[in-house]
Amino acid sequence: MPHEALWTGIVCPQTAMQALLRLLPEDFDLEDALAVHDTVGGRTRVIEVNRAAHRLGVHAGQVLADALAIAPGLHSLPRARKAEQRLLEEIALRAYQYSHQVAITGDGVVLETGGSRRLHGRLDTLLGALADDLAQMGLITRLGSAPVPAAACLLARRKRHQAKLPALRKLLSEWPLAHLALAPGELRKLDSLGLKHLRDVQALPRFERDRRLGQALTRYLDEITGHQQTPLVYWQPAEQFHQRLELPVPTIRSEALLFMLNRVLEQLHHWLQVRDRSLTRIEVEMHPEDQGPVVELRTGLGQAGFHRQRLLEILRLKLEPVRLQSAIESLVVRAESTAEQPPPQADLWTGTNVNDAWPALLDRLKARVGEEGLCGIAACSDHRPEKSWKWSPPGTTTAVCETPLRPNWLLPHPKPCQIKSLTLMDGPERIEAGWWDGQDTRRDYWIAHDRHGNKLWIFHEYKPGSGWFVHGLFG
Repeated sequence: MPHEALWTGIVCPQTAMQALLRLLPEDFDLEDALAVHDTVGGRTRVIEVNRAAHRLGVHAGQVLADALAIAPGLHSLPRARKAEQRLLEEIALRAYQYSHQVAITGDGVVLETGGSRRLHGRLDTLLGALADDLAQMGLITRLGSAPVPAAACLLARRKRHQAKLPALRKLLSEWPLAHLALAPGELRKLDSLGLKHLRDVQALPRFERDRRLGQALTRYLDEITGHQQTPLVYWQPAEQFHQRLELPVPTIRSEALLFMLNRVLEQLHHWLQVRDRSLTRIEVEMHPEDQGPVVELRTGLGQAGFHRQRLLEILRLKLEPVRLQSAIESLVVRAESTAEQPPPQADLWTGTNVNDAWPALLDRLKARVGEEGLCGIAACSDHRPEKSWKWSPPGTTTAVCETPLRPNWLLPHPKPCQIKSLTLMDGPERIEAGWWDGQDTRRDYWIAHDRHGNKLWIFHEYKPGSGWFVHGLFG
């Protein structure tokens, strides 16, 4: 049987404040008086304050000049709507781990959790896990649930949960209209008509309600009470990670930039988890405030995966030699190169990752000396010994066909030898190749011993020349 729909709403009290707090430098004193201001009605007004500012007499709706007059030490930041939208997207990304039906609404995030209970068990268990995830982000959130998505965020603001539609309608009918997500102008109009609770509005004939209050209000009331379906645009994580971060204050300090990058890496980590991908390469662009040259940091990983602290260390090493000419005002982080998430491989006895040390060392060395400063050797599919290898990035592996026994050491160039002084032990192995690149070769290889007991790899050449040559030594 199909499950009963149940929607969980997530709201973030003081969204504007919390969005900006995530952008402030790590050394900012959270005990200082802080406010967020915006242009309201043609004037710059305070829209949100923290407790320290409230104790000084600053409150929402106050003209900013008046707030600074009574609290000269007040820190006030302009509202950053892009940061607020990004905050909602971070919450949606966390919610996506619990349900594939996630939507960002005007006042929060909703997700369908009725079907998710089959996986996570009881609703309180699911909500507890979701709340813990949100708390790890450093956010203050409230959760609520309702059988219709339009009411989920309303109940979340009051930390209420109601799973049945009749009980939800009864609950909302008793609510003051101020508890609904209505514009201030609408609330004043309803109050002037003597309407105080939702039941008062519902008691009006529908025709009269539409005529006097407008069809938009009627439609909204129908949606929160489940009489009309809520139109939703479902949110999904992007196919590729790309995030632009506007700094609240331009800075030239490396530690401040790394602090902001650490925030983005946290978001990248959860994006990789949701997409079930592993990171292979990351690109960072730092845009200066004077529109000067963009500073770019690029690094590939020796092994696909994600280790936040190691990645932060690599970016720190990349940033150390950079001399910034002007303050940075925004960061762009891209992770367009990813791979499928491999299953973890750990030591059988200790449980630790035994294959992690070598890639970590390569990543640090590349960050120090540059990606062009390191190289490795990889095999090529060519029977000619001198062409069966190539320079490659460290850690590169290639699959090649099996070959007979080969020596540990190959001479830079074959040296002529006297076959009379050698004892042939094993062979011949015919190698005939190179006709496609103009270096046609035809040889018969043997394993031989010299009079001192050394094990040699020799060949008799027929083309392009002739004679016997030593090509390698066995250890």
